[in-house]
Amino acid sequence: MDDLERWLRSAMRAVHQEPSPNLLAGIWRRRRRRLRRLTTCGAVATAAVAIAVPSVLYSAQRGAAHAGRPVAGYTSPVGAAPGSELLKCGTYSDRGISGGELSAHWKSVSVAAGPVWFVYADNGMWRSSQRLPDGRLSDVAGLVLAVRNGTTVEITTPSADQSRLRFVTRRTSSGAYTLRGGVPALTLVACARYAAAPGTPESYAAGLTLFYLPLGYVSDLGGCLPMEVATPPSWHVRWTADLSAHGVCKG
Repeated sequence: MDDLERWLRSAMRAVHQEPSPNLLAGIWRRRRRRLRRLTTCGAVATAAVAIAVPSVLYSAQRGAAHAGRPVAGYTSPVGAAPGSELLKCGTYSDRGISGGELSAHWKSVSVAAGPVWFVYADNGMWRSSQRLPDGRLSDVAGLVLAVRNGTTVEITTPSADQSRLRFVTRRTSSGAYTLRGGVPALTLVACARYAAAPGTPESYAAGLTLFYLPLGYVSDLGGCLPMEVATPPSWHVRWTADLSAHGVCKG
């Protein structure tokens, strides 16, 4: 376990113990210091590390300010769309981590589809997998999705493409994957709505729950990655987005 993982675990424990506002402020200061040291590594590295602090820190602050009320960190239970992987507010695992902060002006290089942002999609983060010499694929890891608080969505591809883009749910020791594993969709349950503090920096993505995907997906799709956003209970597709995998999307 490296220093970052140890820090993440301690931060998560602090959240579940409902830390004091002073402790929370200290965590945010430490997070910002780490980000400043990493800015020379570019937006991708910043995204991969910065997503670490859970959005429920805001909820803990809110709960501390309203003693006697339950902490408003989680929405009511929602089941996953059929065949999808379920990630909720407060998730912390190899499959997904919720919460964190982004670089400043992140929206200018991201793609929106309804209540969902495909973070850094215009900056090359969402792309096709690299084909390895043995024919398997490397995963496109470290992706970020931002979902409007208080909403539940399914992220998938059109049915004709679901065999060619799979979200990875289990790490392999070799780092190589095939399109036979994983799942074709993710169900994301955002945190409950809360009132953001005045002057909250854009990098904190106020009003949104950030989902960092350490394992990402594998895909052999070229050109564009066609993504769909559906909502319960019918899970009908309501929004679409074409993410540039190589070059410029047509249309």
